[in-house]
Amino acid sequence: MENDTPEEWFKLAFDAEEPEDKIEYFNLILECDTRDPVLWSDEAIALIWNNKGIAYTFMGMYQESVDCFERSIGLNRKDTDVWYNMGVAYFNLGKFQEAIRCYNMILAIDSRNDNAWINKGDVFMYTGRHNEAIDCYSKVHKDIELDSKFAIVWNKKGMAYLDLGMYENAAECFLKVLSIDPEHLDAIENMRLAIEEAKIKNGLAVQAQTQTFRQ
Repeated sequence: MENDTPEEWFKLAFDAEEPEDKIEYFNLILECDTRDPVLWSDEAIALIWNNKGIAYTFMGMYQESVDCFERSIGLNRKDTDVWYNMGVAYFNLGKFQEAIRCYNMILAIDSRNDNAWINKGDVFMYTGRHNEAIDCYSKVHKDIELDSKFAIVWNKKGMAYLDLGMYENAAECFLKVLSIDPEHLDAIENMRLAIEEAKIKNGLAVQAQTQTFRQ
C-alpha cells in the first residue's frame, strides 16, 4: 500500500465489509505523516477516530471503542454523534454513569435530541430508576404528534409504569402504541398484562376496604 494515499485508504475503509479491515485502513491514515493538512483537518481526523471506534463496537471491543471516541471528542467536542456512540459503548461496558454523562453532553448541545433522551431513559430503566426513565421518555413525544417511530418509546414508558405498579398509566401508554400500530405484539401483550394487574390491584383494594368497614 506504499503508493496509496490517505484519501484512497479512506475509500477502501468505507468499502470494506469487515471491521478489522476498516481499522487497518483507518490506522494507515492516522499514522501517515504526509497527510494534506488542508484535506485532513482536525474535524476530518475526528471523523476517522469515530469510524474506528464504530468498527471496534461491531467487534464487541467496547473499551477500544471508548478510547477512539475520546480521541475524536478531543478534536471536536460538539459532535453529538460521537457522544452518542460513546454512550452506547459505555452502556455495553456496564459503566452507566459514564453513559448518562455522554447523553447529558448531547442534551447540553441539543436539548431536543430524541435519541439521547431515549438512550438516557434506557439506562435509567435498566438500572431500576423507573421514574427517571419515564421523565426521559416523556421528553421525546412531549411536543410532537404521534408517529410510528415513537411507538417503541410509548411501549418503553408503559413498561416503566408496569414495573412501578402504575397499571392504569401503563395501559394508557400501550393504548398510544396500539393507536399507532394496532398489530404491535409487545403492546398487545403488555396491555393485557396491565389490565389484568389493574383488576387484581383494584380487587384487593375493594376487599381491604370491605374488611375495614366490617371491623
